[in-house]
Amino acid sequence: MSTDQNIELFIAYLKSQNILIDFSEFEIQVKTHPDYPSLLSFSDALNFFNIPNIATKVENEEISSLPSSFIALLKDEHGKTFFSFLQRKNEFYHYRKGKQNKKETLEVLKKKWSDVVLLIEKPEDFIDKSSQQNILQSYLIIGLIIFTLALIYWFSNSFITLLFGFISMIGIFLSIEALKTELGIESKVSQTFCGAISNADCGQVINSTKVSWLKNFKISDISIWFFSSQILSLLLFAVAGFSNIFLNYIFLCLILSVPITLYSIYFQYKIEKKWCPICLSIIVIIYLQIILLLQINFEFSLYTKMFILLIFIFIIVAILLSFFKSVFVDRKNLKRDYIKYLRFSKNYKVFKGSLKNSQNEFFTNEIVILGNTEAEKKITVITSPFCGFCENVHETLESILNKYSDQIAISIRFNFYEEAMDDNAKNLLTRLIDIYKNDGGASFMEAMNFWFKNNKYDKWFLKYSKSEESKDIIQFELNEITNENIKKGLSFTPNIFLNQYNYPTYYSRENLEYFIADWIEDEDV
Repeated sequence: MSTDQNIELFIAYLKSQNILIDFSEFEIQVKTHPDYPSLLSFSDALNFFNIPNIATKVENEEISSLPSSFIALLKDEHGKTFFSFLQRKNEFYHYRKGKQNKKETLEVLKKKWSDVVLLIEKPEDFIDKSSQQNILQSYLIIGLIIFTLALIYWFSNSFITLLFGFISMIGIFLSIEALKTELGIESKVSQTFCGAISNADCGQVINSTKVSWLKNFKISDISIWFFSSQILSLLLFAVAGFSNIFLNYIFLCLILSVPITLYSIYFQYKIEKKWCPICLSIIVIIYLQIILLLQINFEFSLYTKMFILLIFIFIIVAILLSFFKSVFVDRKNLKRDYIKYLRFSKNYKVFKGSLKNSQNEFFTNEIVILGNTEAEKKITVITSPFCGFCENVHETLESILNKYSDQIAISIRFNFYEEAMDDNAKNLLTRLIDIYKNDGGASFMEAMNFWFKNNKYDKWFLKYSKSEESKDIIQFELNEITNENIKKGLSFTPNIFLNQYNYPTYYSRENLEYFIADWIEDEDV
């Protein structure tokens, strides 16, 4: 089973538990993991989204005690292991292997069992993060299709024309699925189609190089161009009141396309010796259009202007599709290279080497220490509420603190330049320290959050007031911290240290979270 299929089955598992997240981000988190495609990469990706999960060993005698759906490691007839998403329905376990859907009894499943299971649990405070933007886009696409077909019917006043447009829309949909298959993008639709028959391999057929001209002209390109041109031409001709002329011309185009469809069937059967159900479905769409147009009594006439317009539309659509496909392919390649870069940058061994070669500093004066003050692992950050770059670092540290508060300490060091600050800035810093001393770390982090979100003195002081009683003491402590920072040449913010090691400058500070778990377990740094 391919690694992309592994990602798909984990996504299917999440959806079965009504856990809807940004699945594109989930894919990136998995693929950029240094141990990808191990089970650890999937578990850590789930942790990234704060989804509780556990990978454990379960003997085959205990299978029946598992939930109705889970991820498990199974063995094929050759003893090779593969991940699978299993669902128990009545007395059978359903799962997918490659492109085939399997249905096994408990006794048969026991023979394929490899003891490893991954289970997830929907958090009680989980917020449905299914992209509302994607849902809106889906509604907009459906709305656009309905609106286009409504326009075609309104101007043509012909049910056959409307039905022809609807069939063309289906052709575009299938062509897009063929394009996805060409580019190696799997979807539920392509999986369903391409797994419909045993001797099928859509990817092998569409990307075949056994015939030289197919290297440059894929069936996905030809079909999406043909059906898209149909829809655009039909709409324009219908609006102009010449839908019958369009149907005359397109009928001739469909007849001329029949030899290509016959060659495609021959190619699949005789040359590639594999079937492509998506390609066959596109061929069926073409034949349906021919059958539909045979219901019309044509009067073939050559209208030069209309014929030139039709050719022009087909040429324009070809140019546009060529442009958009090249952009899409470039974006896909860029994403692939970006994933490779992230996988390298997340490699803890590489990061550790850079960390140990960085500047070493030990700090003696501290005021704000969050998390476990007795922890052996301490993150020291030199920061400022007035630093624009510090907000993202603060968010990263808060996320780390939420996950590892018992295992690490986070020391916050403010640079307090008394002579260069106005009264509001001084009051803000002293009040933050006052909040930490009197109300604790959680209140301190909340106050910092409120400042970064609003960044206005009047709103902040209205909520937290000003520090008066311990102002002089706190300013003295802040000056001590600042003087120590200056002596060490640490005047810029944000600046991060892991224990005594300076966080490497060529690593993004937001990537710090990726290394924390390994760093906590590492006794060498």
